[in-house]
Amino acid sequence: MEETKFEIITKDWPNDNQVLLDSITCSYIQNLDCTEDRGKDDDGCQELILSTRDGGGGKFINIKTNSWSINSPEDFLTILNDFKNRCGI
Repeated sequence: MEETKFEIITKDWPNDNQVLLDSITCSYIQNLDCTEDRGKDDDGCQELILSTRDGGGGKFINIKTNSWSINSPEDFLTILNDFKNRCGI
């Protein structure tokens, strides 16, 4: 039996030996910050959702959160770099 070999790509249109990773979503979760009160419907965490989308002109990053606190821009860059590494953009 012949082994199937293909390449996963993150941009352009795939040829016969490629598979396109079309979109990806990552959900990052952290504890509430010290200034937030936990409400009765609150799950006790902050969530940051990063996803890729292609509106026909190429991929872009979508950012969604109700609240996300960081201590420094470097902390946010760490998350963005992790997302970049995971989705290949």
